[in-house]
Amino acid sequence: MRHSLALAAITTACIAAPLTMSGCLVGQHHSTQISGAYVQPADLSRITTFSSTTDDVLQLLGEPTEKTTNEHQETWTWNWNKREEGSGHLFLIFNGSSSTEIDESAHITFEQGIAIKKWRD
Repeated sequence: MRHSLALAAITTACIAAPLTMSGCLVGQHHSTQISGAYVQPADLSRITTFSSTTDDVLQLLGEPTEKTTNEHQETWTWNWNKREEGSGHLFLIFNGSSSTEIDESAHITFEQGIAIKKWRD
């Protein structure tokens, strides 16, 4: 009888121990990497159309990735790439991962050195 109780206690401990170590059974990881000339939405919102100048924009956002000109307007563009990766596992049952890559940009159009339009793609 004593041997049966000891065996039952050991069996219960062997089953219960892994269940209490959730770090080993379930896990997940998420990361975001940004490369290029990233423009935060809050920074773009600080640009005031019909008021902010090219100097104001350069000071706040830095050099654009590209500049295009047509007739009386110039458009500055900042391009960046955002890559999000995630993975997760459930001990001996499930293991998966995902990856998303997005190209984004911000644009400001100037006329006579004053911002007249701004947007993000």
